[in-house]
Amino acid sequence: MVQHESSILARRRAGQDGGPVFRAARGRPEVRESLSESVSRSGSCVADGITMNVSTLLGDPTLSVAAGEEVTCDIQVRNVSGVVDQLSIDVVGPAAPWATVEPATVNLLPGSEATVTVSFSPPRGPDVRAGSYPFGVRVGSREEPDSASVEEGHVEVEPFSDLDAELLPAKRRGRRKATYKLAVENSGNAPARVDVLAVDPEDDQLDIRLDREYFTLQPGTVALLKVRVKPFDRFLRGDPRTHGFEFRVNEEPQDWEPAPELVVKGTMVQDRLMPSWVMPALILLTVLALALTALWFAVVAPNIRTIASQQVEGKVDEASKAAAAASSAAAQAGGAADKAHADLSSAQAATATTSVPQPTPLDFRIATFADPTTDGSYRRFTYTAPNNKKMQISDMFLQNPRGDKGFMRIAIGDKVLLEIGLADLTDTPYSFTNTLQVNAGEPVVVAVNCVTPGGGSARCTPSASFSAKVLP
Repeated sequence: MVQHESSILARRRAGQDGGPVFRAARGRPEVRESLSESVSRSGSCVADGITMNVSTLLGDPTLSVAAGEEVTCDIQVRNVSGVVDQLSIDVVGPAAPWATVEPATVNLLPGSEATVTVSFSPPRGPDVRAGSYPFGVRVGSREEPDSASVEEGHVEVEPFSDLDAELLPAKRRGRRKATYKLAVENSGNAPARVDVLAVDPEDDQLDIRLDREYFTLQPGTVALLKVRVKPFDRFLRGDPRTHGFEFRVNEEPQDWEPAPELVVKGTMVQDRLMPSWVMPALILLTVLALALTALWFAVVAPNIRTIASQQVEGKVDEASKAAAAASSAAAQAGGAADKAHADLSSAQAATATTSVPQPTPLDFRIATFADPTTDGSYRRFTYTAPNNKKMQISDMFLQNPRGDKGFMRIAIGDKVLLEIGLADLTDTPYSFTNTLQVNAGEPVVVAVNCVTPGGGSARCTPSASFSAKVLP
């Protein structure tokens, strides 16, 4: 079974924004610039005992901007000192990473003033969440570097919705059922309450099950939903049947306009229950059985009767002669019977004391609980045979019930036998034609590199079960 990796997950791992398969977005640019509602600070600002004569006038201290848009405000700076001064202006606070000042420095004569434009451009994405961000416009003086004047305000980043959805894989085959994963990503800047509805366009031909239908998705996160599709009708013979189905992903309305409905389509190809090779094999076996039966009655059985008759006639004469010889030997055998009985008892006792020990069956399971890591390291979990004896492993069964992401290694001592990605692992059995030999005291190792734990757990919890024999 080959698992197809989600383009959503691959894009997030690579740190790229290549555009989703389905996208819905909303945003409203709004700029409030009203000097009539300005907040004024003027006069002396004292810092570390040094007096600074600067007058600043900020426009509307409360701004609103949509993600990906820009809003600006003006600040008036006046030099009220008696000397020529160079003033530097910058933005401090949580909004500083996406704020710019133009110009960043001004040279003012005594009593002159200048207007500085401050721009806020929050990026459109989940990194800057919707909400209010305080900021301060700081004005510093070259003549008095230890003092500064700060004008404070708030910029409101408006929420927007942006959902992506993808079915992994989009098409699968199966006789009784098929399993998928539905990836839903929130690329907006506010939590989204998501509702997923499964639809069967063929009207009750499929039983479609989701592990959850309602959930809240935080900005910049991906939810992986387990999907099971099972046809109601089954058939022994005939051509494969193709069943289409779809999922409708909706965001519940909140204080802002939700994203439009997303429709994700999938396909299941249903195969017949009886494999194509079964009927030719049954016909061939029937013909072979009839041919062997005819050969038996036509050739083998008559020859057996003839040979048996000839052998019986010869044996009758031999039996008569042997009867006479047996009568004479009976007397001699009576004396040897006691001795034979004693020898037999001694042989049985010797056989009982020298019986060969047999291997002991052993089933064991290695469960793991690895914390997530980002450095590619593995956590080891081991098992050693009782009394540090030798083992022979014939079967192995790997499980990943929560759908963890990462890697798993199976090793005997320091020798790695198997390395597999957890994303490709569900319930996988392995049988070994040549049993795996484990030396005395050598551990069986299951090592896990946990990248992303599955739903409902803070750790990766894959496991491995083994069937073995402990050698004497």
